[in-house]
Amino acid sequence: MQAVYADPKLIRYQRWRQVWPTPIVAIIATAQLILTFLIVGFEAWSMVLNVQYSFFFIGDITSFFFTITWISTFTVVCCNRGSQGCAIHALVENILSIIASCILLGYDAKFINQPDTCLWSAYACRDGIWTGTLGTLWSSFGTDTMKAKLVALKLQLACAVLMLFVSLLFVAIYIYTSLKVRKETVMIQPQTTIQLVSPPPISLQTTTLPPI
Repeated sequence: MQAVYADPKLIRYQRWRQVWPTPIVAIIATAQLILTFLIVGFEAWSMVLNVQYSFFFIGDITSFFFTITWISTFTVVCCNRGSQGCAIHALVENILSIIASCILLGYDAKFINQPDTCLWSAYACRDGIWTGTLGTLWSSFGTDTMKAKLVALKLQLACAVLMLFVSLLFVAIYIYTSLKVRKETVMIQPQTTIQLVSPPPISLQTTTLPPI
């Protein structure tokens, strides 16, 4: 009898690859990619309309973390579906994306509630050095810059909410997969195989009787 034990690391790798929902994660990565470009676009729109009443390019700063996040998530989808270490790296990036989304939500909500908030220096806020030329340009087209800026920030706020949701979804998927794989790995017990050994061949001997 010979005992053979399965490698727990190999079992965990195989189960992780089987349980990990690659199509859903691919949708999450694609959504993060699209939302990142939308947030950058709405930030540019907002800044062009009115730079004076802005929040230090907070949309561009948070988009840096969003970009790293969707790259990491795509890496899990394309290259390392069975690697829990790669998934952990994407998990950390998604947690940072959650924090960045909350910061962006806070700033956008603050400006929507108080549109005349100016965080630049007192000189820049008082004299309006940021908006002299652009303000004249938009006025010539009959554009209400403050109203248009509020529309841009509301759309950016909606994108930040969606980014927060998809990042939380990734965290939930990782926790579910990790718990399921760990539970199934613990339930698998080492299996014993029995090796049968064939008995030696029986030799038949013929006995010659003496003549009568």
